[in-house]
Amino acid sequence: MSHVGVICPNAPGHLNPMIALADAIRTRGHRVTFFLLGDPPESVTAAGFEIVPLGGGIFPPDEYRAGFQQLGSLQGRAALKHTFAMSARAAEAMLDIGPTAARTAGATALLVDQASFPGGTVADELGIPFATVCNALLLHPDSAVPPFFTHWQPQDTRWARVRNQIAWAGLNRLYAPILTQIQNRRRRLGLPIPARIAAAWSDRLQISQQPEAFEFPRRELPKHVRFVGPLRLPGGYRPVPFPWDRLDGRPLIYASLGTLQNRVAGTFRVIAEACNGLDAQLVISTGHGIAPEALGELPGHPVVVSYAPQLDLLRRSAAAVTHAGLNTVLDALATGIPIVAIPITNEQPGTAARVAWVGAGKAITYKHLTPQTLRAAVVHVLSDPSYRAAAERVRNSIQAGGGAPRAAEMIEQNLGLNH
Repeated sequence: MSHVGVICPNAPGHLNPMIALADAIRTRGHRVTFFLLGDPPESVTAAGFEIVPLGGGIFPPDEYRAGFQQLGSLQGRAALKHTFAMSARAAEAMLDIGPTAARTAGATALLVDQASFPGGTVADELGIPFATVCNALLLHPDSAVPPFFTHWQPQDTRWARVRNQIAWAGLNRLYAPILTQIQNRRRRLGLPIPARIAAAWSDRLQISQQPEAFEFPRRELPKHVRFVGPLRLPGGYRPVPFPWDRLDGRPLIYASLGTLQNRVAGTFRVIAEACNGLDAQLVISTGHGIAPEALGELPGHPVVVSYAPQLDLLRRSAAAVTHAGLNTVLDALATGIPIVAIPITNEQPGTAARVAWVGAGKAITYKHLTPQTLRAAVVHVLSDPSYRAAAERVRNSIQAGGGAPRAAEMIEQNLGLNH
């Protein structure tokens, strides 16, 4: 039996798919342990996995928690810079504590989230194989593809490629403090030194939970990238209480800003104002970012909960309004419903751009978000059947990808896991 370690950001958008993948690997007869910064998440322990802390005195749990709380109130470039600052601190802790923690636990292979940049160096220091798992959008640089933090569509023109290259270069400056830490560590260990952050990812296997139909055309994607679609537990998410008796039979519009960028309270009011008067019932999930009662009386009296049974509601919905977090978007597409995306920061603009590019919905930049623009977009996707048809095409790609069971099979084969 192999002992697989998991390194990923301690945030639901990364943890939930990793738990599903870990469960699929455990089902194949292997032991799995999570190595995490921050407070031990209940979702991991409830799934029956051991957690080994990584933060130590370098990035203590209370500071890690405070960093995510601050992120929830930021937008745009400020949120992006804050995310990279947190990643640099996480890299320091991971490189200092990770190798000893993984060695002591007896890990024989690692699964490393693409955003946990030093995880591959931990594996290389121990001489064990690792696979990269892309739980957010693919971060691979490519002059044909706009960077993940932009709302741009791909265009096969020289000026668009130049624009993309300039933006990727700007992103490299944000990566620099993290890459420098990785390079210095590997230099001391006598390991090959990556010239760019993409070289820190696995050269054996990279798993993406995007379906292949939900990625821009690329020129420079490594051959060992595999699209498997959403990583989900066989029974979906754990049951969540919900006031089902409050649903009145009208078509549902499900709205969520995820679990990180969800403290911008005014956005929930804009969503309620936009949907007020439509022949539909609005359900809002605040993602534990804001207590429902703190929003006060919202226009149209939507159902507001702190956390919702997302997939169950999406299956009953006519459309989704979302911040364009990848997991929420994939859940909506898996049910074949159209989307109105209002990205706030990080990779959300890139996810929203893909929603628009595949024709499965409309995207509104945050600075242009008003009740009027949002209402027009919601009415458009509800009234034009082409959006649902496009969402259903992506749903078919999701079903063909194989999800967590297929990813676990690939990991077992490529990392040489032993029973």
